Amino acid sequence: MASDKFPVAENPSSSFKYESAVQYRPAPDSYLNPCPQAGRIVKETYTGINGTKSLNVYLPYGYDPNKKYNIFYLMHGGGENENTIFSNDVKLQNILDHAIMNGELEPLIVVTPTFNGGNCTAQNFYQEFRQNVIPFVESKYSTYAESTTPQGIAASRMHRGFGGFSMGGLTTWYVMVNCLDYVAYFMPLSGDYWYGNSPQDKANSIAEAINRSGLSKREYFVFAATGSEDIAYANMNPQIEAMKALPHFDYTSDFSKGNFYFLVAPGATHWWGYVRHYIYDALPYFFHELEHHHHHH
Repeated sequence: MASDKFPVAENPSSSFKYESAVQYRPAPDSYLNPCPQAGRIVKETYTGINGTKSLNVYLPYGYDPNKKYNIFYLMHGGGENENTIFSNDVKLQNILDHAIMNGELEPLIVVTPTFNGGNCTAQNFYQEFRQNVIPFVESKYSTYAESTTPQGIAASRMHRGFGGFSMGGLTTWYVMVNCLDYVAYFMPLSGDYWYGNSPQDKANSIAEAINRSGLSKREYFVFAATGSEDIAYANMNPQIEAMKALPHFDYTSDFSKGNFYFLVAPGATHWWGYVRHYIYDALPYFFHELEHHHHHH
């Protein structure tokens, strides 16, 4: 039966007001300042297949372990580490704090791991993510995973996202191809998928992963972004165009109707100073689908 905590909504569609072709809009300048309702960043250390590593966990203001939270894993770029995104250089935590305080973003947990360390690479991080990172984080913090068994993680996939910038964008595509059973929402930022020899090869590899997963088009969502002057644009755009041609994707930022979108910020270059605003634009579009479809026990 359905849990009393999550009654089945009479109207199964989300109340979130999507735009069908959302445009780049940077967060207000004030969002880079400290927020009176600030979340907490906890540094955690864990040991896994690539040895002992650390990651950061952003807990939203008023985090309550008795509530369930959506979770978004966000990967840094090359030459960076797990501390970059919540540093004074990027200040993503301030943007999250203000967006949550002002009702633009539902409170969620954001985790910044790293592909540095051991035999880990941007391409194979998904292995550590599956085996170590998700179970470690989600056994300690309250997400929709009722357990951190593979079954428990898979059952809560509609409440889990993964994104990343630059080499972390590359990681995001590899997570998509290898972890569709665990993750429903993907945010590749200024990074393409390194596979095969053509954009078509990349798209076909993604399509094959979706075919293997057995998921419907209402069960995976991709919100990609970059800048028109970003060095990544030249490689991302042909891949996006090849993906648009696949029957697996319906192109719109209204995720109540489709599942794939590419935001291009006019004039923006390959820099966190822009990319943090893509996250501000994209993250509110995550985690609304199947809100009515909570797990029946």
